[in-house]
Amino acid sequence: MKLGNFVINHCTPILELLIPNIMILIIPSIDLEHGHCQRCIQGLPGTESLYSQISNHPYELARLWRRENAKSLHITDHDAMDEHNPTSNTDTILEMVKSVDIPIQLLSSFPTIEQCEFWLEHGVYRIILNEVLLSDLEGVKNLVKKYTPSRVVIGIRSNQGKALFPDIEVDITDSELAELAKSAGITRMVYSDIAWEGSLKGPDFTVLKNIGTLTNMRITVGGGVGGPKQLWDLQQLTSIGLDSVIVGRALYENRFPCQRIWRAIEAKLEPSIVANEI
Repeated sequence: MKLGNFVINHCTPILELLIPNIMILIIPSIDLEHGHCQRCIQGLPGTESLYSQISNHPYELARLWRRENAKSLHITDHDAMDEHNPTSNTDTILEMVKSVDIPIQLLSSFPTIEQCEFWLEHGVYRIILNEVLLSDLEGVKNLVKKYTPSRVVIGIRSNQGKALFPDIEVDITDSELAELAKSAGITRMVYSDIAWEGSLKGPDFTVLKNIGTLTNMRITVGGGVGGPKQLWDLQQLTSIGLDSVIVGRALYENRFPCQRIWRAIEAKLEPSIVANEI
């Protein structure tokens, strides 16, 4: 099967075909709740059971994105973030970590430094901190020294320039939180804004330029991407430190043209996939 100059077979890595020559890293997102994936890939008619089963086995979804050539994965633990239960998905996440050979970054509540160390010692490459930075700054400083800034980063979820946290209300701007993170030795932020989360309309370039210029940190953008054009646009911001983007809904809804080919191939291979991997 051909797509332009590409020859497509069952091994063709879809994430290399999303946008040729894209320089920023595309990180597929997996949202966990009660041991299952919140999102289900929208396959062709007749493949609903395949993707439903994959969503019920998060390690298989991790493998699917890896087969499609993901270089990294982002996991959000919603039981920890939304229900104050940081251990509910522990076994599931550990299974996912063991199932792939690429770095996994984890967004969780991380209420204590001990919780942070647990994940860093059990195969998670990068943890995305939030309010523990406020409650134990010295502990975070030691964490960064022990595990390096590459593995310990700050997550900033913004609402009109104010930083939001899962469990507490603090009057602090996103740039102030970034500066506090820098004082602990952190050099990267995962930045999102409730105005664009899940919108598919694209992140706000002005906001990203401002935060990048003010903080001089590396930036991973969280959410908002709805298609190829927005990835091209984001690539223009590499000069202010943006080098990666977390993509969720757009990938699950196959909003990149080449994904339709993959879904068609998976429809043909469904019996063997179900038999061999689920």
